[in-house]
Parts: sequence; structure tokens; C-alpha cells
Amino acid sequence: MGFSQRVLEYIRAKDLTKSDLARAVGIPYTTLDSMLKRDSDGARLDVIFRIASTLGVTVDELVYGGRAEKFSGPVSEDERTLLSNFRKTDQRGRSSILNLAAFEAQTSAPAVSRTRRARIPVYDAPAAAGAALPLLTESFTMSDTDDIPEKASFGIKISGDSMEPLIADQSVVWVQRVPELYDSEIGIFLLNGESLCKKLDHDENGVCRLVSVNSAYAPIRVLDTDELKVVGRVLLK
Repeated sequence: MGFSQRVLEYIRAKDLTKSDLARAVGIPYTTLDSMLKRDSDGARLDVIFRIASTLGVTVDELVYGGRAEKFSGPVSEDERTLLSNFRKTDQRGRSSILNLAAFEAQTSAPAVSRTRRARIPVYDAPAAAGAALPLLTESFTMSDTDDIPEKASFGIKISGDSMEPLIADQSVVWVQRVPELYDSEIGIFLLNGESLCKKLDHDENGVCRLVSVNSAYAPIRVLDTDELKVVGRVLLK
């Protein structure tokens, strides 16, 4: 039995629907439905954590069917300290820790070539990492380089420091065109026609927010009257 089947069984056991679960977890129904169709492929750790918490089961039960992943060797003092600190944090803190751990695990893994040589558009009108800027224009230059992520659809210059230190002001990021993102993924968004580079998030009440990495910037709450469109996922190397 896979992840999706276990989620559906727990939903039925609690007399819930997928819509109920999506609303409780704070993600769009279409995101949950897509995740289950792909059997959790690409699901964010913090989303899986919230699903398990909502269904009243452990992550091991949800993902592995109760079979915890086995680790070799003794637990180090650093690992004990990390677990102790993790248990002291709130939901937002736990999500941040899980996302950072997943990112570091991926980037620290044995190198696999994920870049290609390509000629790809880099938009001249920047996406703001700070105050919102105008809509993406048709003005761009073609970049010919060896170091373009294989999934990249285009590049765009970032303006502002709200995504620092992860993304520097005036740097170019590569973007994969996708119709939607998971919580905690960084993307290029159009909010009421203005382009932004932010991290997607939903608060404990399910309210959508666009969040900066730089804590000096407050999250942007997306209201029901706002028009929000996902342009694509930022591909971090």
C-alpha cells in the first residue's frame, strides 16, 4: 500500500473528504489531489507533516506504513540537540527546519548533472524581492550558457533584498513554468498584475501569504479580492 492509499484510508476512517483535509492542512484542493495522484512524489515535508498531524498519525505511519526509516550508527550530540530544539518550536519553526533539512540533504547529495547548455530568455523587467514591480514584459535578452538547470523555462533578474541571503539583489534566477506550487516553495508570482519573487505559505487559518526570506519584510497576505497567479518555480542550485 502506497502513501496515497494510506491517506485515503485515514480520510475514510475519520469520515472526512479530500476537501476537508485540504482545508485543514491549508493547501488548495487541487494541490492535494495532484499530490495523491502522484503518490506523494514531490510533496513538501512540511505538507506531509501537517497531513499526518491532521489525521492523527505519525509521519512514519503515513509515509512508510509504520516502518520507520532505519539509520546506522549512534545518535550524535548534535542530533540530540537538533531534536530537542525542534520540539521546542511552533508549527512555523518546524516547517522552516524541515524545509532547510530537505534542501540541504538534496544539495549535499552526490552531484548529478542537472544543467544543460541552452539559449534561453532572460527577462529585462525584474521580479521584485521587496516592493512589487510591474508585470513581466515582452522585453528580454537571450542568454547562451552552459549552466542552466535542465527544467528552466526562462530567467529573470531579481530586484531587492527581501529574499537574501538565499537570493541576492540583482541576481538572475532560473524559473520553471508551472501552474501551481506547494507551500514553502519559492516562485515568481503575479499579484494583481505585479511580479514578485516570494515563498508560498498558508497560515494556521489557511490564509495564503507570500513570504520573504529576509525577516525584515512582513508576509504579504493574499485577500479574496486579490488576483494571484503562479508564473513558475524558482530553481535553486
